[in-house]
Amino acid sequence: MPATSIEERALRLLKAFESAGRPISRVTIEGKKIELVLATEQTPDEYAGIDMRYDKA
Repeated sequence: MPATSIEERALRLLKAFESAGRPISRVTIEGKKIELVLATEQTPDEYAGIDMRYDKA
């Protein structure tokens, strides 16, 4: 089996996750460690629970 670089392995992992329908937002390589960060489907609305009306209540 030919030796593959860590970058090639990271690209294969990225393709595998994305073909499975899991979007990746970031790939980090540190030495022999590969870290994949999954993208969130929705960005949370920080104002969702706050009543934004301005009137006399």
